[in-house]
Amino acid sequence: MTRTTRTVYADESHSTGENLLDPAQPVFCAAAVYVDDRLAQQVVDAVRAKLPAGHGEPKYTTLSKTPHGRAALLSALNSLSGATIQAYIAHKQFMVTTKMIDVLVVELAYETGYNMYADGSALALANLVHAGGRLQGDATSFDQLLQTFVDAARKRSRASADDLFAAISAYQATATPKFSDFSGLLQYTRTQADSIIAEIASGRVLDNLDPAVPCLVEACRGMAQVIGDFALIHDKSKTIARHAEQLLAVHELEDPARPGQPLARLPLTSIGFADSSTVPQLQIADWAAGAVRQWAAQKATGLADPFAEKLEALATTWCIGGIWPDLSVIANPRRLEPDLGSTPISGPS
Repeated sequence: MTRTTRTVYADESHSTGENLLDPAQPVFCAAAVYVDDRLAQQVVDAVRAKLPAGHGEPKYTTLSKTPHGRAALLSALNSLSGATIQAYIAHKQFMVTTKMIDVLVVELAYETGYNMYADGSALALANLVHAGGRLQGDATSFDQLLQTFVDAARKRSRASADDLFAAISAYQATATPKFSDFSGLLQYTRTQADSIIAEIASGRVLDNLDPAVPCLVEACRGMAQVIGDFALIHDKSKTIARHAEQLLAVHELEDPARPGQPLARLPLTSIGFADSSTVPQLQIADWAAGAVRQWAAQKATGLADPFAEKLEALATTWCIGGIWPDLSVIANPRRLEPDLGSTPISGPS
C-alpha cells in the first residue's frame, strides 16, 4: 500500500525582505507545522470564538497587541501538543555581517585556495566583526558601513562599490589597531564587491540578503528529521515562489564547502502556495512564527517583554536554531555549510 504524502505548512514573521536593518523588526522567523486537519480547525475555531464579530483573520501581529488577543494566542499555542512545529530564526543585523563576510572575504580567500567554510573561520570572523564592530571603532561609522553594504547588495542598489569602500575606509580610520587587522580584510575585497554587485544588478543573483529562503530550508530539514519527506504549502510569498524550482533541485548544485560534491537534497516532494485566511494550518504557522520571533526579539534587544517571557517555554521547544551571534565560535570555530546565511547555529539563550 502506498503511503500518503504528508503535507507541511509554513509561514514567516517580520519579513522585511533585504531591508535587514529596520530597528523596529530586528528578528525574522520561518516556521513549519505538521498538524492534522481536525486539530488545526479546532484550534483556529477556538480562537475565532473568543474574538469580536467581524474581527477578520486572526493574524499574530493583531492578536499580540491586546490582552484579549494574547490570552487567545497562548491558549491556542498551548493546545498544539499534537502538532510538530519547527522554527528557524535570523538576527537580521548579524545576518548583514555574515553576508558581508560571506560574499567578500570568503570569496577573496577562496581565490587564494583557502576555504574558510571548511574550518569554521568564516563564521568565526563574522561573529568577531559583529561583536567588536561597534565597540572597537566608532559605532556610527560601523552602522553606516552595514547600511551601505545592504544598500549596495540589493538589486535596486542605492549605493555603489565606491560608496561601500568609502564606508569601509571611514570605519577603519576609527578602529583600534588590533581590531583593524580583522575588519581591515574588507579593504582588499574590491574585486569581489564589484563582481557580486554586478551579479545582483543583472538579476543573476536574487534576494541575496533575504533570510526567507535559508530559514525555510533549515525549518524544512528539521521537519524531515521528524516526519520524513513531505509536500510543502507556504503562505503566499513572492520570494519563496521565485526560488521554488531551485529549492526542489538544490541537490543538483555543487557544495562550495565540499568541491566536487552536491548539496544535500531537500526533503520536499513539491512546493505550493495558499491563502492563510482559508487554511487553518497556515494560520497556526503564522502564530508559531510570530511567537518564536517575539521571544527571540526580546533576546536580541534586551528590552522587557512580559508576553515574550510567557512564550519562552513554547518557543524554546519549537526553535531548532538560527542565524544568530555565537561568541563561542570565535575561539572554537567549527566546520560550516557554504552559505553563512543558512548555517544552523545556536539560537538565543
